[in-house]
Amino acid sequence: MHGDSTVVRAPGRTGRLSLCAALLLTGGCGTAAGGSGEGPAPLPDDTYRRVLELGTDPALVYAVELPGFELAEQSAGVLGDADYGAVYVPAEPPFDAEVHLEVRAGGYDETRCRRDPLHGPSGSPPVTVEACEPADRGWYRTGGGWQEYVVAADGHHLVLGGPRDAVDRAALTKAALEARRQDGTAISPAPPATPTSPPPRGDLPTTGDGAPLDPHGAGTPGG
Repeated sequence: MHGDSTVVRAPGRTGRLSLCAALLLTGGCGTAAGGSGEGPAPLPDDTYRRVLELGTDPALVYAVELPGFELAEQSAGVLGDADYGAVYVPAEPPFDAEVHLEVRAGGYDETRCRRDPLHGPSGSPPVTVEACEPADRGWYRTGGGWQEYVVAADGHHLVLGGPRDAVDRAALTKAALEARRQDGTAISPAPPATPTSPPPRGDLPTTGDGAPLDPHGAGTPGG
């Protein structure tokens, strides 16, 4: 998401799809095959070690299984200081779509769903939110032809996003809700959070016109 600075230190995030697509066409972009009925396949050991060496919090390293897409291993890396990000690309030509996975520390609620821009394709500016709705134990967001599904978990949240014309909403939702950590632990979605109400003001009377009460000992107006 774009509420804070997003930095992928190795490799660079901008232009990741075009680079990886070119490598796929020449057979040179390492990918990890999807799971075989037992959930998403974890990152290969060497890729996982590299991701941790970049400073990624191991608790935030997740994998997803999305039909027709596979992980571009070179894209896996750190976001910001310790968050995790990766890109999934089509398993077969044409390589004209990308799905972004981001796992970030911190909670998620309706305010963020409606406020934070969507990621959008690599190399493009953030996308303004057009719609936000709680759905299937998470949040579904759209804007500018892009879609995201957000799963809030204990102390972090997972965002899976891609173009609406290339990724089925149901498949995107299923992949996010069935995400697994590197050790095989399934994500535990928390109920979609809603903004908390502001705390009640103690200086408002329960009777009269509702004007704030003067503090004890306050002088008379104009005094």
